Amino acid sequence: MKVGLLYERVAMVLKRMLEALVILSFAMMVILVFAQVVTRYLTDNSLTWSEELSRFIMVWMVYLASVLTYNAQQHIVVDALISQLRGLAKTIVLLINKLAVMVFIVFVIIGASQFLPTTAIQKSPANSIVMAHVYIVIPISLFCIGILNLRDIVMLVCSIFKKETPVGEEVTA
Repeated sequence: MKVGLLYERVAMVLKRMLEALVILSFAMMVILVFAQVVTRYLTDNSLTWSEELSRFIMVWMVYLASVLTYNAQQHIVVDALISQLRGLAKTIVLLINKLAVMVFIVFVIIGASQFLPTTAIQKSPANSIVMAHVYIVIPISLFCIGILNLRDIVMLVCSIFKKETPVGEEVTA
């Protein structure tokens, strides 16, 4: 089996797993919020734990969905400059953008690694969830985006040295 084919299969399996996690997170959040509304309406008391848990689930859902969004290249982008460029100039601007994203990812992961030990001793008020379990999704999702970003960087560099039409139409900022 070729490496490219193996990569594609592993990427597809991971994407499907991530999609399932995001869908499951959304469903859990909807159920928790609905239960809270119903109990508040029927008993005039809300479920204190459901609001906090649904908030934490939403954090996980958003960060995991950001990996899917980055992979599908559906994230918000200002492409006024990129849409005006062609050829090598477009590829170089895209490459600079991807490198800047990589620097940002490295800084956030370093910051998170310094912040997470503090949150490991903190617990949420309603559910006593260790806060590090909530915030660990930030470096996890950024690590995944970093891998996807590295893939895009390699594709852009290869397109420069192959002197082909840049991958800029497929790999956007």
